[in-house]
Amino acid sequence: MIRALRDRWRRPATALPTAALALALTCAGAFAAQPATAADGPSLPKANQSQPAKPTVSDKELRGRVAAAVKDLATPDTTPKKTPFIIGGTETTISSAPWMVQLSYYDSTAGVGYFCGGTLVAPNKVLTAAHCVAGLDWVKNGAVVAGATGLLDDTSGTVAGVYRQWNHSHYNSTTVQNDIAVLTLDRPLDQQWQRLVAAGDSASYKAGNSATVYGWGLTSGADDADLSANLRKVTLPLVADSTCNSAMQSVLGEDDFVEGAMFCAGTPATGTDEGTKSPCNGDSGGPVIVGGKVVGIVSWGVAGCTAKGAYPVFTKVSSYTWAAQPRIDDADLTFDGKADLLARTPSGGVFEQDSKGTSLTARAYWGNGWQNISWGLQADLDRDFFQDQIIRDKNDGKLYRRYLNHTSGEYDWMQISTVWGGYKSYAIPGDMTGDARPDLVAVDADGSVYLYPGKGNGQFYGKVKVVDRAWKNVKIFGHGDLSGDGRADLLVRNSSGVLYLYRGTQVEKTPFAARIQARTGFTFTSYVTNGDVTGDGIADLITRDSAGKLWLYPGTNKASSSLFGSRIGLGSGFNQYNLLF
Repeated sequence: MIRALRDRWRRPATALPTAALALALTCAGAFAAQPATAADGPSLPKANQSQPAKPTVSDKELRGRVAAAVKDLATPDTTPKKTPFIIGGTETTISSAPWMVQLSYYDSTAGVGYFCGGTLVAPNKVLTAAHCVAGLDWVKNGAVVAGATGLLDDTSGTVAGVYRQWNHSHYNSTTVQNDIAVLTLDRPLDQQWQRLVAAGDSASYKAGNSATVYGWGLTSGADDADLSANLRKVTLPLVADSTCNSAMQSVLGEDDFVEGAMFCAGTPATGTDEGTKSPCNGDSGGPVIVGGKVVGIVSWGVAGCTAKGAYPVFTKVSSYTWAAQPRIDDADLTFDGKADLLARTPSGGVFEQDSKGTSLTARAYWGNGWQNISWGLQADLDRDFFQDQIIRDKNDGKLYRRYLNHTSGEYDWMQISTVWGGYKSYAIPGDMTGDARPDLVAVDADGSVYLYPGKGNGQFYGKVKVVDRAWKNVKIFGHGDLSGDGRADLLVRNSSGVLYLYRGTQVEKTPFAARIQARTGFTFTSYVTNGDVTGDGIADLITRDSAGKLWLYPGTNKASSSLFGSRIGLGSGFNQYNLLF
């Protein structure tokens, strides 16, 4: 059958590896530990109050998983050999693609090992293909290796476990649509990471653009092809959807290419290795990079990778940024993907109430000493998966951040020295500038609005005025994507209780699109936006009314008056707290 020519480059049903693919262009950012700055004055609470420690698997056990996978995969007909190409590529090193990672999987019960590629897109987040994740227990059986040029090496690089896995809920293993997944690691990695292409970015997919892909996959279309022992790269031109669609229909005899969900790159395969440039089996899950951004994920192609006239097919990331980015940006106190609540009493005691989706757990006592704080926010400023607390000390008027110091393993305070503490309202919506780092927005007394681009280490660059005296007496809040386009948004409530949505553009000097009226009658006493409370990947809002009742407004991703669904009661008695965050 003609259909037999098609191969999803998926993880094998047998012990044939499906290894990683990546590329190397400009890195968008890096995780960097920030030394603590001595806190001014005695008013800050004790920094090392406990946050639940995220469980980790030992390095020894993780190395054991890699070694088991290596042993299972290194059979006589699949042992990697040094060859000069992927198919039409050249050898390179991991230093050219430091965000490239290997995904090793070994199921001791089934006795089968797999490999896929992936891209580090935050210190503890890996973007890969859904066909590498769906139906497998990566938490129990997986290990991630970063910083290694060689494949099937259980000694070099940095190893991490998988804490949580997500793949697109509508991934279809038959059609290979929605082939995108995110793995959350059990620890942050120091390797540089790469950012996703923005939703709606059509320029990055212009036909003729050069894309670079890397991998350890098969080095030939022959039946006895070998995996590559070391990382390889190949540069491919992007192809118009119409061209790819026609070509793949001609080769496969079926309409398997889905415009909008997939794209192609390269030149038509020649029918042999000679003259063909393509990723192949073993490259699944790795990225396609254009302009320093992940625009695609290696998804599927024809069996043998060299069938005449065929192209390799990739997941079009811009069509899925809305779904993947919230999984990359998520951070909460309990590491379950649901944003949690902190509440302070007038005497300075802080309590934690964790989200159960549409309800809250009983409160747990954190400790005291928080009485001198004017306001508080939660955000992961260094993207290490540990939620930070950002506060203003009302005694000295300065901003501080409570964060996990990975060197000492303790929570420390550092002053946020670059942001003035005298603004009327603050918010940390997320990435407003397009560099994948959380940014801060502040409103001055005269109604001017300033954007402070984040450095990714708890500090911010100098302010940029983005609104000139037009937002007087407003309250700003918001955290995450509210409109469903993969970009962080901002909520603004005016003095009349009208709530507006300002969609993020990720353009530094014009970070907001035209406002959309979302609600009227928003005259609550408190607004909390810590991100996704329900666990569905959509940012939500918590409010408190004058009677002390707490309400959850679940996000819908609809940029309209239907921005939130019907509100859900979270309990009463919250007037006992004079600060919710």
